Amino acid sequence: MEITNLKELQEMAKGDVVQLPPFKNDIPFCARVRQASMLNLVQKGIIPNSLLSAAEEVFYGKQSSKGKVDMIQMAKLMFTMAENTLIEPSIKDINEAGLELTDMQLIDLFNYTQKGVEGLKSFRPEQQDIVNDSNSEAVQ
Repeated sequence: MEITNLKELQEMAKGDVVQLPPFKNDIPFCARVRQASMLNLVQKGIIPNSLLSAAEEVFYGKQSSKGKVDMIQMAKLMFTMAENTLIEPSIKDINEAGLELTDMQLIDLFNYTQKGVEGLKSFRPEQQDIVNDSNSEAVQ
């Protein structure tokens, strides 16, 4: 086993280019992302104390010891994770373009933070191109 060299670490720091759910069905949305660490964000104070219950629930997969987490806390946590995951375009860039991340994009970004590219594999199969479907003439 060899020690990972600095160049490899620097390459990893550049992040991954991934395809996220589109803003519009026919326009793919690809972005450069990094795998933000929830624990590092908590330690740095980026995830504030008010969101620790939500972070605990998400991280440990069980109800927080501090009681039930509401949707507002969960949404703030997901948005904070997305802000720290997106490299290019940034959330600021997206907002300046007049868009907001969709729920599915936020969920995929969060899944990426926890599982990397594997977390983006959808449970839905890619829709097949049906333009040349042999049964299309039967449908009128």
